[in-house]
Amino acid sequence: MAVAAINSVIENMQALAAQASGGIQPPAFSRGDALQNKTEVNFSDLLMNSVKSLNEVRNHASMQTEKFMLGAPDVSLNDVMVDMQKSSLALNLGVQVRNKLVSAYQEVMSMPV
Repeated sequence: MAVAAINSVIENMQALAAQASGGIQPPAFSRGDALQNKTEVNFSDLLMNSVKSLNEVRNHASMQTEKFMLGAPDVSLNDVMVDMQKSSLALNLGVQVRNKLVSAYQEVMSMPV
């Protein structure tokens, strides 16, 4: 029973990580693929998708909380607490990524040309 619960938590964490990253999985390239498949990835699009995903997670948690407070029979306290924690974790991840990007930008800007 404990192993099943741990596996469930791990699956939820992996799903949350994929959701927080906008559902984008790291590409698996072989040596020849890098030369043949030249797909352009736009950083601003990735950033916007991540922010939208964070917003969707937050909105879903807020809606679940509101439904629970109004007494909806299909929403339990467990669901609300899990959704709120997912929202909090996604926001913390977004803040940490932003902090890393800002520090990397500042480091690049301080380099002599």
